[in-house]
Amino acid sequence: MSVLWCQGMFASGSTWLYNVVLAVAHAVDPERPVDGRFVFNLADAAGLDAPEMLHVVKAHQARDGVEIIAAKAEAILVTLRDPRDAVVSLMQYQKFSFNRALLNVCNAAEACVLLGRLPQAVTLHYELGFVDDPRTIDGIAGHMGGSLLPRQRDAIFQATRRPAVEAFIAGLEAEPTTIIDRDGDTYDLRSHWHLHHAGRTGESGRWRRLLYPAQIQGIETSLGDWMRLFGYQPNESSLDMNTA
Repeated sequence: MSVLWCQGMFASGSTWLYNVVLAVAHAVDPERPVDGRFVFNLADAAGLDAPEMLHVVKAHQARDGVEIIAAKAEAILVTLRDPRDAVVSLMQYQKFSFNRALLNVCNAAEACVLLGRLPQAVTLHYELGFVDDPRTIDGIAGHMGGSLLPRQRDAIFQATRRPAVEAFIAGLEAEPTTIIDRDGDTYDLRSHWHLHHAGRTGESGRWRRLLYPAQIQGIETSLGDWMRLFGYQPNESSLDMNTA
């Protein structure tokens, strides 16, 4: 089983990470076929045991048996974000209700704890700016057991910067691998960039002005232990660097 598992909290840079991992995999071993996919349930995980390919998985939750498969991955990368901002992102960009957003964030948080504690896992905090640091790509290659030339790293970094992503999304509907799902969500099956990924600011802490006090309390009541585990303090302004 050759699987690289990208587990992400919502709005945590997980799609950026997934595309970087795909690019790094191709660069490290250009002769080996790479299969990329999104996994939601066991049906989506079918075929991950095919040994001739390197499988790169993007996921937001790991339940109903998926967690058992995920735990067998050779390398796991877990992206984290303040769940208050994650809830806001789902409400703002995907038009989720507060309750639906919180449920999805709780499921993602569960998976992040489960997989983030495994010995083959590395956690990445969105607030620490890993998506804006080319050294992240070197670290990813190392975690995958390979290395990149500086020119390879820089090419991957430039191809995944916000202007390049915005340009790709602008032409998304013309891509042959783009589909519209039953919820009306338009996205590319290859990269998993969605139309709703366009125009995002990446602002941290927006929950302070966009959530009602009762909503903040609801998130912190549901995920207070998770927040403290990963360095997000309830009612604090930023990530506690001493516990990150």
